Amino acid sequence: MRILPFLLVTLGLHGCASSSGPVPVSDITGSTHYRTVKQQTSGITAKSYQVQKGDTLFSISWRANLNINDLAKYNQLSAPYIIMEGQTLDLTAVNKRNTISVNKRTVKRAPSPIKDNKISRSDQVYSKKTKPAIVQKNPITYSPSTIKTDVKITKPKKSKVKISHWQWPAKGKLTKTFASSQTGMKGISLSNQRGTPVYTAASGEVVYAGAGLRGFGNLIIIKHNDDYLSAYAHNEQLLISEKQQVKAGQKIATMGDSGTDRVQLHFEIRYQGKSIDPLRYLPKR
Repeated sequence: MRILPFLLVTLGLHGCASSSGPVPVSDITGSTHYRTVKQQTSGITAKSYQVQKGDTLFSISWRANLNINDLAKYNQLSAPYIIMEGQTLDLTAVNKRNTISVNKRTVKRAPSPIKDNKISRSDQVYSKKTKPAIVQKNPITYSPSTIKTDVKITKPKKSKVKISHWQWPAKGKLTKTFASSQTGMKGISLSNQRGTPVYTAASGEVVYAGAGLRGFGNLIIIKHNDDYLSAYAHNEQLLISEKQQVKAGQKIATMGDSGTDRVQLHFEIRYQGKSIDPLRYLPKR
């Protein structure tokens, strides 16, 4: 009889251990479903990256904290920055070097003059007609026409668009502020009711609109010029699409809790790929 409780406990533990299946995830509507699609990680720290389905050069540069122009230059890409699934991109300049081929011209040097007709040394005889080996002490220089570069790098065109001013992306309570530490907050958070309008902080082009970056939920990234990007995360509904031109103050989304546990807007500004404090640019209120 004492064995019976032990067997019941053992079977109970075995039943818990044998349970399997995906972990349920709550979507933005509050319903529970099972996610089978593997989402991308939010950050990239490696020196290279293999392009996944749904990636764009802007989304990769965002996750790697790189300037889009630098990433394009490292991989010899020009606008419209077309990349293919499975393609490997270099995320640093270390792996990219220009290969240079040199066409060497034949350089003839006259032998050093010999005073005596015959010079004997160690039972060996050298005559005037014998040309001694020439040791070149001075480096040989070549004209620019003899140097050919095998690699041509097309530099992306610089955008001269200037940002006249920034404006707040949404109404709400400021709940989190920027922290410059490596693991600190990379932007600010505003909390309000679900469905609160989200606006563009400045005019620009939508370079990313989707939910492929884990930790950001429904995310919008806007390029304002070659230096500045802004991001709007955890939206409930996206009202714009990629490659769309937007104006400052235009409604682009509604506030939600996608990718987080509360209704809020996570807002970032990045300068040349690096996160900066948005409160330094937004007007005081």
